[in-house]
Amino acid sequence: MDAYVLGTAALLASGLFVCGAVAVRTYWLLPWLRSRTVRPEMWGYGAMLSSAGLLLQMTYGPVTVFHNSETVDSAAFITGMLLMIAGAWFQLLASRHPLGK
Repeated sequence: MDAYVLGTAALLASGLFVCGAVAVRTYWLLPWLRSRTVRPEMWGYGAMLSSAGLLLQMTYGPVTVFHNSETVDSAAFITGMLLMIAGAWFQLLASRHPLGK
């Protein structure tokens, strides 16, 4: 992956992480998310999980620390994918009303 593309994508994923942290701390959401998000704190945790998974998958390939170990490659891929799926699930649940209310 080209360094410019990797840097731009990492900057965007880091921005998503910051938006999630702000949502967790202050309950503030981006304007286009305010009408449909019921629980901003849960959305923030989902955004942070998704961006952490994306950053893990993007940076592990170009930055090889363990000299292309297949086990670590597979573990990083699976961990990143699970983080992104969990983040998407949290963001989906953030747009639903809690049960019993």
